Amino acid sequence: DRSLQYLRNFVATVSRGIDRHKFTAVEGDEALTVTDEKESSTTITTKFISSLAAGKNLPDDVDPILSVLSRKTGFHDHLHHESMIQNQKQKVKLTHLTLLDGDNNQIHARLATHLADIGRQLVEGDIIKLELFTPLTYHVKEDSPLMPALFILQYSRVGHAPVPLQKSIQAMLRCEPTKQPPTEAPAYNILDPLTQPPPECTFDKRLCRKFGVNFIGRCICEEIPVDKRNLEIIAEDCYLVSANDGIDKLKNKNKRIMLYWWYATNIYSLNGKGNRGKLPDCLEYAIKAKYPEKDSSDWTGYKDGSKPKKKKIQLN
Repeated sequence: DRSLQYLRNFVATVSRGIDRHKFTAVEGDEALTVTDEKESSTTITTKFISSLAAGKNLPDDVDPILSVLSRKTGFHDHLHHESMIQNQKQKVKLTHLTLLDGDNNQIHARLATHLADIGRQLVEGDIIKLELFTPLTYHVKEDSPLMPALFILQYSRVGHAPVPLQKSIQAMLRCEPTKQPPTEAPAYNILDPLTQPPPECTFDKRLCRKFGVNFIGRCICEEIPVDKRNLEIIAEDCYLVSANDGIDKLKNKNKRIMLYWWYATNIYSLNGKGNRGKLPDCLEYAIKAKYPEKDSSDWTGYKDGSKPKKKKIQLN
């Protein structure tokens, strides 16, 4: 039950130093796991952020341990990908972190929407282990340097320790420049997995490099696969679709809307008044392929949402 899961996570977080062992996890719990600090390793991972900035591959069998330097949680307006609901907005709660590694390098991170409430419990000096995350790069502005970042899907709090003095903390690292060809803006054609092959998203033609976000090494569909997204968890935050009767009762169209919303909000920061855009072709195709229509004529294409200019009528 989702409500019981939320209460378990909430109580475990609020009372994380008091009788935590009495509030044990059960099958189906998601997101945050709180461990006993006496049994946890608090050795902060070194060379982690500098490796991200250099574009180096990270070992798959190591969960990095980082320290929380700061945390900010707030609401953001969100406008949706689908043209059919382009005028609807939602206040979305997002939690942003600034993390430190063992070399006192900083990196910005964002928690997935289902972690936003639990993430509010994090404070300066908390030590967390990243159990499921995706490294990204981003531009603050179009002409600003490329910076490394993290999108966190699952973490554990494993300890607490004072953060280093401010003078010991390094400035934000920039990504080392790499030669990547510019991504051509695809035409707004209707993608149809029923009749079309998947679009190629390669290093030379990285379709998912959009809105200032770039994936290191692989396509978004491999880094954050569509079939790994839990629609029951997404339904707790996504106001666009009501899943009161259960996910199994939803039409595929509504399941796609939930996934469009999740990727637009969590990955591409398409929130704020007037801030909307077409998700990458590779991602849109993957979502449609996971939850397809029965007939090709039922697909809806993307519209940019711009209002047509009114024609001036000249009276003679």
